[in-house]
Amino acid sequence: MRLLLCFAATVCLCRPALAQVGLNIDELAKELANPGAANATLNFKFEYRTFDGDLPDADDQDSFTATFQPVFPFVLSNGNNLIFRPAIPYVFGQPAFDAGDGDFDTNSAFGDIAYDVLYASTRNGWTLGAGVVGAVPTGSNISLDNWLLGPSALAVKTEDWGVWGFFPFHNEKVGGSGPDTSISSLQYFLFYGLGDGWQIGTGPTITYDWEADSDDAWTVPFGVQIAKTTAIGKQLVKLNAGIEKNAVAPDAFASDWKLTFTFSPVIGNPFQPNPPTPEVDAATRAAVLAPIR
Repeated sequence: MRLLLCFAATVCLCRPALAQVGLNIDELAKELANPGAANATLNFKFEYRTFDGDLPDADDQDSFTATFQPVFPFVLSNGNNLIFRPAIPYVFGQPAFDAGDGDFDTNSAFGDIAYDVLYASTRNGWTLGAGVVGAVPTGSNISLDNWLLGPSALAVKTEDWGVWGFFPFHNEKVGGSGPDTSISSLQYFLFYGLGDGWQIGTGPTITYDWEADSDDAWTVPFGVQIAKTTAIGKQLVKLNAGIEKNAVAPDAFASDWKLTFTFSPVIGNPFQPNPPTPEVDAATRAAVLAPIR
């Protein structure tokens, strides 16, 4: 835990991205909604969940999760991006059913650390990427005690009105002492720009658990989000609030409603303070040199 706190404190000292809110704020809002864009952010996400299911008192359970997820994009010499996103969650009041007592117990602890590494390229309004996702067990009393690893892909289209795209990924158990895990996920997202940095859209994640019975394998949420990209003083930030409902979920016990709020300061990547400048293509070079010649 000390290591995680030291990491968070170090990242919080990163230099902020200073800018004035102006005509480009809507373009920045679209970039911040694109998981493959080269924008470093510190994401502080807060989630309140209610639960439902066939177990006794399942609908009386709830939990609160605070997650710190920094985003570090590394601009490569070819102009593409290599993006690293670790997520460090702390769960307050995670419910767990005790079959012996026939009742729920609650625990508060750090959850497993999820991460993804993505290589992405943007051409002609499309951002395409591929990478890996996984999780590192923390050994806490809510940990799955598994090392997870799997592939991921990204396809995002930037339009005049906003952005839309898909982020499929898969987590497979590659080590650890926990139960067998094999989960495929698909995040689909669409954000429509309302002007002045405001957006409305959706971004839920559908999952399929290959280790569960077929009747309990799917989790399918629907939801809506409101986002605002603005400046607080000279610090650029993105604010996001959303609500989701699991329309399909395991019968015995599963999350039902989820309320989220995310506060995301935009920073400079402390691990790449001077990103390389890609070579100018031949057409651009010719246009710049034409008046000189």
